[in-house]
Amino acid sequence: MTNTLYIYILNLKLKGDEPLKIALCDNNQREMGKIEKSITLHTSQKYEFDFFSNGEKLVRHLKEIDVHYAIYFISIELNEMDGIALARKIRAFDLEALIIFVSDNVQRMPEVFKVQAFDYLVKPISDDCLLEIMDRAKNYFTAIHAYFEFSFNRKLIVLTMDEIVYVAKSGRIAYIHTTGKVYKTYLTMAEILDKLDNDLFTRIHGSYVVNVNYIVKIIKNEVFVKHFEHDIQQERLTSLPMSRTFKDEAKKQIQRF
Repeated sequence: MTNTLYIYILNLKLKGDEPLKIALCDNNQREMGKIEKSITLHTSQKYEFDFFSNGEKLVRHLKEIDVHYAIYFISIELNEMDGIALARKIRAFDLEALIIFVSDNVQRMPEVFKVQAFDYLVKPISDDCLLEIMDRAKNYFTAIHAYFEFSFNRKLIVLTMDEIVYVAKSGRIAYIHTTGKVYKTYLTMAEILDKLDNDLFTRIHGSYVVNVNYIVKIIKNEVFVKHFEHDIQQERLTSLPMSRTFKDEAKKQIQRF
């Protein structure tokens, strides 16, 4: 397959007009019904909605049926299995989906970032706030499905943005760490930054650029990201250095994300 044909097929795949699937999980069906109605009335993107009254039903559905949800709206205050526990089960097999928590208790907000939540909605939910989140969600999916193109040893390589965990520059070579393998390129850091999506990637050091989606935690001057081997997430994390020069801006970008 030629590189040109590969890029054409990749773009064709990403431009599919199939509706994005959204899972709504709350003991209160009326509350989630308001979310569904607002999204349906005020967005141009096509969505399909499935409602679940508790976390056990949602997990059972995911195990029994081959279905992929792009977005999960989850109530923190679920009976039996609470929203955080449910999100952990989802994250065990789906790193890309957006998880948006819904709650009437703002005090639980710090907990949700342990499961890489996209946002946290406090009841009563305003249409303006919900639609702003959906706009950001649309931009997010556009970013992760964009592609990063480079060459090494006369070979053209095309990756989607969401494959890239981080980029590390060492001398003339930049090492592109993906969920599957590590690639090399002679691109400069400036050229790499120009190709990467500014909303999805943040520079944490003169020699490191990280996909915000894979950051698990920051401790002092270290950024810990998920570690993969052959597309399988490992228990251990990868530690990357964060310099003072980029620390403040990187933290702001991570908080915005």
